Amino acid sequence: MFANRTGTICASILTLAVLGACDAPPPGTAKAPVSPDCVTLAEGFYEFEDGQFLAVSAADVSLNGATGWAGEVAAGFAAQGFPWMSLKVRDRVATLIGAAPSPEAKAAALTAGEAAIAARPEGAGVLVIDGISVEGGERGVGESLAVLVDTGATLESCQRAFDETMNGRNITFESGNARISPVSARLLDAVTGVATLCSQFVIEIGGHTDTRGADDFNLRLSQERADAVRAYLAGKGVSEEGLLSVGYGETRPLDPAPTPEAYDKNRRTEFKVIAR
Repeated sequence: MFANRTGTICASILTLAVLGACDAPPPGTAKAPVSPDCVTLAEGFYEFEDGQFLAVSAADVSLNGATGWAGEVAAGFAAQGFPWMSLKVRDRVATLIGAAPSPEAKAAALTAGEAAIAARPEGAGVLVIDGISVEGGERGVGESLAVLVDTGATLESCQRAFDETMNGRNITFESGNARISPVSARLLDAVTGVATLCSQFVIEIGGHTDTRGADDFNLRLSQERADAVRAYLAGKGVSEEGLLSVGYGETRPLDPAPTPEAYDKNRRTEFKVIAR
């Protein structure tokens, strides 16, 4: 819930509100007694999570009726021809969401959305994520990230966001080395967004290869690829202290069959969320 008022706020009543001092009643009302369940907070936007109030920016709540730069950006999408597109922003991560009528409409909307965010002073340093699906077609790679914005970051919700983001997808590298293919940029950005929102946890980046090639080469290659993913996330602003890269080589196959399908399945990058 969102509120745009000051006054006595009890922790058991609102999950998100604009708060003032507990002893400051709304204008024109008598001063109410202060309950021991009330808290005194400076005026601003707050979210009640895990037993405490956490300050959030106006942009974080702009699409729920409050004002803010993200709300202003989203309000302009209809005039650009994308009434189905919206925006969620949290912790310098902006996820464009909606259902596009066609792949071409999605591509045009992503370009317009990125440009609109970049044109704002507040958009500097913001990571823009593709959470747009196509009607009857592909799902946005950032859909689970958008859900995470709403649910909040717990160990379980963070792991689910990583798993759903990677489901049916994989980070692509050049053959035989650890250079990341440019086609994986959108996927890596979505993973970076999840890691950013889940920064209170340690994120293990696990590299895995198929069984072709020498064991020692595969172990080294998997470590180098996990390191490359870690470097990408760190380069996008994720704290290196919370990122752990581990190469498992061919030791943990999902499918032991000597088939091309099994090789594709086993050659993968996985993310594990660990409590600090």
